[in-house]
Amino acid sequence: MIRFTILLITIGSALVVYPASASVAATDVHPLMYSKYAVKVGLYAPSRRFDASARGSTSVVSPLVDFERSLNANDQVRTFNIDMGWRFSENWGFTIQHFGTDRGAQTTLDSTFDWNGLTYEAGVDISARSKTEITRLFFSRDYQDGARHSLRIGAGVHFIETSAEISGVATLDDASREFRRSVVSASLPIPNIGAWYRYSPSARWLLSARADWFSADVGDYSGLIWNIAVSADYALTDHIGIGLSYQFVELDGAISDTRWRGSLRTKFDGPVINLTGFW
Repeated sequence: MIRFTILLITIGSALVVYPASASVAATDVHPLMYSKYAVKVGLYAPSRRFDASARGSTSVVSPLVDFERSLNANDQVRTFNIDMGWRFSENWGFTIQHFGTDRGAQTTLDSTFDWNGLTYEAGVDISARSKTEITRLFFSRDYQDGARHSLRIGAGVHFIETSAEISGVATLDDASREFRRSVVSASLPIPNIGAWYRYSPSARWLLSARADWFSADVGDYSGLIWNIAVSADYALTDHIGIGLSYQFVELDGAISDTRWRGSLRTKFDGPVINLTGFW
């Protein structure tokens, strides 16, 4: 929560403090400020939280299961993060981002819990797996006040593929007790609005902050989404650079898909080191 608040303050300050400046030659700012195309490939190392619940044929909602702690899937996450940008006109641009994680673990349960109509009792050995893939599409209009500053406002959509699986000896309706494998999954297209601020103090450096948000009932999902990032980029040449960013992504809501009826609360929070190409 503290890190989340810091990110909001940082982005809020960047969007409010939008100073005017005189016209600056393109060669005096980072190439990402005027390039038509850009590609970032990075290593994302976030801490992750994945809490989920699933109900079976009954309407009873089971408590959230903490896949990271209770089911021992708490090893360090490392995944590739890909960002691509296209400025298709003077003031309009399109960006796409993609990353995902696939976690698995085995553990002996310390306590009994319900999952998708099954009861897994304390002392049972189980296997658990959770998977999330996020693809972000964003269209934005660029508002500039001098070449060193750029403020983009727009809208887009997050396409989220997520699934959760638990395998082990379980009891069904307080009757048969045998090995069972239960898998739930959902595909969630979630629209969002967002803002993106950039400042280039020199030809080598670029500082950025962006925030995407939405909270509503959309299709099979009811809840909110946040995707926030702050970053610093350094241009090594006219077409290659490196960068460091801090990214926070949160999804919290209820799912009513035919393959998954329950709730999901997942969060990614950590640094991204990337290599950038622009032209």
